[in-house]
Amino acid sequence: MKQTSLFLILFIPVFLLFTYNSGYGYDAYEYLTIARTLNEGYALYDFIPSKSYLLYSSTNVLLNLLGGYNHISVSALITLLATGSLLSAWRAARIFGERVALVTVGLTAACCFFMEMNFLEPESWIAIFGLNAFALVMNTKNQSGWRWLGAGILLGIAMCFKSVAAFYVVGFGAFIFALWLTGRLTFWPMVGRGMAVLIGFALPLLVSALYFYSTNRLEAHLEWTYIYPFGGYPSHILFLTKFFIKLSWFLLLLVISFILLLQKTYRTMYQQTPALWLALLLAGFSCIAMLKTQASHYFFPAAVFFALHLSFITDQWFRQYETRHRHLTYRLVLLEGGLVGALLLVSGLLYRPDALKRFVSIANYTDEEKAGEFIREQAGPTGKVLLFDNALSLYYLSDREPNVPFIFTEMQTTHYIESHPDTYGRALADTSLKLVVFGNRSSLIDDSTALTKSANAYAIGQLRAGLQRDFVQIKNPRFPLAYWIRK
Repeated sequence: MKQTSLFLILFIPVFLLFTYNSGYGYDAYEYLTIARTLNEGYALYDFIPSKSYLLYSSTNVLLNLLGGYNHISVSALITLLATGSLLSAWRAARIFGERVALVTVGLTAACCFFMEMNFLEPESWIAIFGLNAFALVMNTKNQSGWRWLGAGILLGIAMCFKSVAAFYVVGFGAFIFALWLTGRLTFWPMVGRGMAVLIGFALPLLVSALYFYSTNRLEAHLEWTYIYPFGGYPSHILFLTKFFIKLSWFLLLLVISFILLLQKTYRTMYQQTPALWLALLLAGFSCIAMLKTQASHYFFPAAVFFALHLSFITDQWFRQYETRHRHLTYRLVLLEGGLVGALLLVSGLLYRPDALKRFVSIANYTDEEKAGEFIREQAGPTGKVLLFDNALSLYYLSDREPNVPFIFTEMQTTHYIESHPDTYGRALADTSLKLVVFGNRSSLIDDSTALTKSANAYAIGQLRAGLQRDFVQIKNPRFPLAYWIRK
């Protein structure tokens, strides 16, 4: 643990600086904006969320404790979550020995930099709860039913942050079934453990459903937590090339590890270590989420368990070297670390060379703050705004909300517009709406694929008519956007 503590002492300030210089990120603006509305008297599901409710409520609570909605506090929260991922990785990996735990922490730290954990992504929460569920059932010989129930509860809480946590439950089920197939578990204990995980997983979800039922928001909760994420969100491969370039270092290490597994020595060790089966099953089933999109943060819940696998293989390689050469030389350790570092550097340079500046500079966000200030001036202290261009960032920076139940025009919104085509027309007719940002790009809305759908075409038509009738266009020379203010 001493070496891990020293590593964390180095990691925290470096990652905090990297995070601060990275900005908020596209998704983070949405999480922050909706979370902050909870301070303004809004309730959960007053705005359409892209993730499960606990991400927004926890963000609000933690940021209020850390100092509010400012860049330093947000960066501190993100760093806190990344550190939690590293500590959870250490706890999960120490069953294999301190060296495996240290290597796992190092690989997980690298994943945080390359898999967008420097933004406020819910995958950090998913990894924390998944790793601790793994540790709960694997870090002891006493694998009682209560431990499996506890693991299920942790996974259920993770599901309240993002629906992809459900794939961890599938991984646990496959592991329990594999134990039975290999004769390590008899039939009824298999059923008991499986039921314990499922019951534990269901408990937080049932408590959540009861709460939203009691507050008359159950329908919205079910729609945006379960129905739309699993059934409505379309698949695409827009980020596939970026994924392979950005994570080439990690994918190459995985390929090498699987080649080593072809050797009998490594296969035997794997066969004798069921905990590794669970790690690989959790990683493998987590990859199913990438059938939707290949954004690098989608891979993080799988990567933290692949890191366990890679660290175990590395440790076994070192053990074989020590058997032949009696002791492990610092030169070899430095060489191995240098090779991984070189892979990281090459992957980073291939993907985004200017990201290296984030380690050696301090970003200036004055212009962003002034853009938000301009919108506040135009909208007044209580006026609503409706933003289509740079919407997520401008809603957050201006600290103003729309008079529609969404803050972006991604797939969730176009799905909503299909059953509420008069949304824009009603919004512009509402005199509390003081400013609109619209018409600055050819795609008009984020989900450009939906422009030709009749409901969206009708809604956009109403928007254009309302702007021409009730608003006048102005421009700000410092921020080249078309602003519409009420006549």
